[in-house]
Amino acid sequence: MGLGTINHSREEACEKMKLRSMKKPVSAVLSAILIVSLSTSLFNFKPATAKAASVEETRFLQMYAQLKNPANGYFSAEGVPYHSVETLMSEAPNYGHMTTSEAYSYWMWLEVLYGYHTGDWTKLESAWDNMEKYIIPINEGDGVQEQPTMSFYNPNSPATYASEFAQPDQYPSPLNGKYTAGKDPIDAELKATYGNNQTYLMHWLVDVDNWYGFGNLLNPKHTASYVNTFQRGEQESVWEAVSHPSQDNKSFGKTNEGFMSLFTKESNVPSAQWRYTNATDADARAVQAMYWAKELGYTNTVYLNKAKKMGDYLRYGMYDKYFQKVGSAANGTPVAGTGKDSNQYLLAWYTAWGGGLGSGGDWAWRIGASHTHQGYQNVVAAYALSNPAGGLIPASATAGQDWDKSLTRQLEFYNWLQSSEGAIAGGATNSYNGSYSAYPAGTSTFYGMAYDEAPVYHDPPSNNWFGMQSWSMERVAELYYILASSGDTTSTNFKMAKRAIENWIDWSTDYTFAGSRPVTDSDGYYLNSQGQRILGGTNPQVATVSAPGEFWIPGNVDWQGQPNTWNGFSSFTGNSNLKAVTKNPGQDTGVLGSYIKALTFFAAGNKAEHGNYTALGGTATQLAKSLLDTAWGYNDGIGIATKEKRADYFRYFTKEVYFPTGWTGKAGQGNTLPGNSVVSSDPAKGGNGVYASYTDILPNIKKDPKWNYLEGLYNSSYNKVTKTWDNGTPEFTYHRFWSQVDMATAYAEYDRLINKGSGPVPTATPTATPSATPTATPTATPTPTATPTATPTATPTPTATPTVTPTPTATPSATPTVTPTPTATPTPPVANLVVQYRTTDTNATDSQFRPQLRIVNNGTTAVDLSKVKLRYYYTIDGDKPQQFNVDYATLGGGNVLGSFVKLTSPVAGADYYVEVSFAAGAGSLAPGANTGEIQLRINKTDWSSYNEVGDYSYDPSKTSYTDWTKVPLYINGVLAWGVEP
Repeated sequence: MGLGTINHSREEACEKMKLRSMKKPVSAVLSAILIVSLSTSLFNFKPATAKAASVEETRFLQMYAQLKNPANGYFSAEGVPYHSVETLMSEAPNYGHMTTSEAYSYWMWLEVLYGYHTGDWTKLESAWDNMEKYIIPINEGDGVQEQPTMSFYNPNSPATYASEFAQPDQYPSPLNGKYTAGKDPIDAELKATYGNNQTYLMHWLVDVDNWYGFGNLLNPKHTASYVNTFQRGEQESVWEAVSHPSQDNKSFGKTNEGFMSLFTKESNVPSAQWRYTNATDADARAVQAMYWAKELGYTNTVYLNKAKKMGDYLRYGMYDKYFQKVGSAANGTPVAGTGKDSNQYLLAWYTAWGGGLGSGGDWAWRIGASHTHQGYQNVVAAYALSNPAGGLIPASATAGQDWDKSLTRQLEFYNWLQSSEGAIAGGATNSYNGSYSAYPAGTSTFYGMAYDEAPVYHDPPSNNWFGMQSWSMERVAELYYILASSGDTTSTNFKMAKRAIENWIDWSTDYTFAGSRPVTDSDGYYLNSQGQRILGGTNPQVATVSAPGEFWIPGNVDWQGQPNTWNGFSSFTGNSNLKAVTKNPGQDTGVLGSYIKALTFFAAGNKAEHGNYTALGGTATQLAKSLLDTAWGYNDGIGIATKEKRADYFRYFTKEVYFPTGWTGKAGQGNTLPGNSVVSSDPAKGGNGVYASYTDILPNIKKDPKWNYLEGLYNSSYNKVTKTWDNGTPEFTYHRFWSQVDMATAYAEYDRLINKGSGPVPTATPTATPSATPTATPTATPTPTATPTATPTATPTPTATPTVTPTPTATPSATPTVTPTPTATPTPPVANLVVQYRTTDTNATDSQFRPQLRIVNNGTTAVDLSKVKLRYYYTIDGDKPQQFNVDYATLGGGNVLGSFVKLTSPVAGADYYVEVSFAAGAGSLAPGANTGEIQLRINKTDWSSYNEVGDYSYDPSKTSYTDWTKVPLYINGVLAWGVEP
């Protein structure tokens, strides 16, 4: 089943951060740590030189010492890196002392640069050994089989099909085998190469201290245990997931069923089983780190060969989930693959595998993933695994060829997804809606795959968070540098990398500042010097105010339009119809580190290509230096961190975790699931059951040292009616391991590539690329959103037959409200189409309204619904960004679209309308037929209340479908039913 990475709630995403300077001068204690660490072996830290050559190298070594200092708490007793030093946390991991494959991959990167700077490579090898022991589920030499039945896997029948669904409430998903899986074409060559097919990849999530309480079933001498969370579709957030063991012998969960029956529905009782899910971006990052180790002087072939093996198995992350032929499901009828025709040659969200336990457990399965996200691609890993100069070509017969094709395909993917501004849009899918549905007419395609603005998860949208941009494009910057440094400046691959990274750097530097603060409005839009919103376009002039000691980077990107269908790089002319709106400046230190590395590698590549910096290369160099100098002011002695507002933490107390009626079971912390304190589920979401809360599932969170603070603030500040924190929002300072490594390695890479590559850069901190500053006082008070507390941790998680669902984490923002002039009100004509309306939501003053609509064709000819639009008129009662949700539609929720229009001149009962339209997939409405139910739900992104009393289109008395002229209908833009206000 799939998952996600980074989970941020839409409530958190819309919380705005009050501006404040969070600059923290480096303390005397911190300085003392550096002195001690450089002169003693207190932290087992022995640099090769007593004195660092530059400010940046010194700071890298200091951060390394902070990360390795046992007093700071980054590692467990077993030497496993925690996701975060702090424990009260819910994002991708729902507890700070989990760990992820992401954290391990960053650990590799940290030790590579430590080895480069000190000559000590033993730390890298120890880190890899720990990774093999605790997060790669293999027999690492202790005789314990953690994939005990993989040998029973049948590559001609990899897995049984189960559909993905729009809501967690619609699970379990029947294992109905509706589509026969294709053939796995690489299992035989992996067995021939390695003697078995036990997958050499990391499982994405580990309970480091056995906090969940499930224990390590297959290797009980380890405290760290394999666990999982996300399993139920694209809307499942971290607040709605059920934590469960990856080795499930039914000791926990429902009697005789374990946890499996929450996710998949079988005709028989579920079998005991083990199952693991890999996040492809993490393993690719580990391979990327080993490439740089080799380039920087590391020569131990034992560990380099382990990286090759990991890259060999990572190819499973390129395959369609059920090995269906790529592009074959465009019409809704997928074709089973017979070989590499099911290979997307892109890194999808995950791959997963599993098998039986105990008596009768002589079976195994494997799946890939159908959804590919730009943020998961890794062109450096692809280069290392395919090019002789990369030095890591795997041993299997066709691995090098596959990765060579993947390298070119990934570079094409970036260009296909690049907006006219330079930002990179989401990705593509080979299984529309997760169920191989037919593509809507007009959908852009890439090698037969459908464009998807937010692949894998939609709550929040997976490609809004700026971290997905910086993570991914940093790797493109690396490849650009690698190729330029090698003298390759003419190949198509180089041209594609150069085009993508130059446009992206040009865009991102317009919205990034050190020593000054961008001016925004209350909705997070950047403003120009005239106080106007910047809604995209090239070379925007952002208004700023002086803010010494502060840094600001983009928080989110909103998307409009789609790319052109891809026909190859040679004929590609750009994407004039794909637009990016940059919003919500923030202070996410992890993203900052990744972004600085992107600037640094680009600048180094720019110089390698041209012999000296171009204007853009110079801008990147100086901005990187400014950001590094500014960031050091936020080092608190444990690491570089900022205070984060967590408005979403009210969800610790809400009932959102779905359990089907009758499902009850045993949890690892001694409690019974779902418990006694439950509420009935929302039938509009398609289920019949109850909702429990986070604390019902994991009650030990109440023992956390920060729980009393959070609970007290919730009781004294949180307004359950308005869903706002009226007397203070919870604030936390988190030291995430990946974030600290990103910052540490940013210092190290700047030293290596800029200082040592072109001489030290003066330590003065130049002001970031000047932007237009407002005359006199800025037009609006800057109110950037809180640092996206995403933990871009790859978040996959399948069970026997997964259903992708993730988590990032990224702070979503509402699409800008358009404000057209309403058309004059004509006399309503006699129409063949009739709109019927009802509502079951009779609370007129809550935070959402729920019209339910149906269109009836009383005519004699069919009507193409893509030509039809409806308008529901209402008053907004406090102008805030809004969200359009389809809770259910007989036509299919993906075929019902909505947009918000503000009236230029308010009328009685309305200052807005929501316009409902239909995708081509909705088809035609036959004579005498109706569309079936269309259940809509509209809310503001800050969850403030509406007052529907007197709204033009609202009538609480209509609880059954009734002809309703106050929801006008238009055909081709012409009023055909109803009366406008």
